[in-house]
Amino acid sequence: MPGGPLDVFQHVDGPGEHLARTLELLERYAPWEYGRATAVELTDAHATLAGRYTPTVRDPVGRLPSGGLALGVGDAVVVNDPLTGQGSNSAAKCAASYLASIIERGDEPFDADWMRMAFERYWASARHVTRWTNAMLGSPARHVRSLIAAAGGLQHVADRFANGYDDPADFEDYFFDATKAEAFVAEATAVGVVG
Repeated sequence: MPGGPLDVFQHVDGPGEHLARTLELLERYAPWEYGRATAVELTDAHATLAGRYTPTVRDPVGRLPSGGLALGVGDAVVVNDPLTGQGSNSAAKCAASYLASIIERGDEPFDADWMRMAFERYWASARHVTRWTNAMLGSPARHVRSLIAAAGGLQHVADRFANGYDDPADFEDYFFDATKAEAFVAEATAVGVVG
């Protein structure tokens, strides 16, 4: 979070200082993990990255200097903060969605209208990644904190949350709405007590 306690990398003097600050943060905020990281070494002088950017959804159709059209893929059209680790997943899912659209198109032209339809098909799933990632960028709502705490003691809640990394669409059914989240945790608790 800009201005938050982990926002300390703007004026870092090289990769060594970046690693040192990372370890300081680990020691302060996750001391149970710090001991496992004290012997870590950077692989090379380019092994660190710091910066920020605004999550963006772009027009998927680009016009080349030649006048031809190009269909944007992955981060070229949907850029999410890396917080939820969805970059590779999203790029692969975009490619699979586009492949299905290409196969279904057959001998018809791959024009701008088709490109936008292919993107809309992909966006039907990608929008869930964007919503979830954007929700995780802010301070988590009380019900989200309760869900994560429940995951620490209820395997069903932990599994469902972890599986959301593969299918963020599932978060629509319980994660964003406090009432749905409370009902899910109550159900999981009852099953956990009975089972």
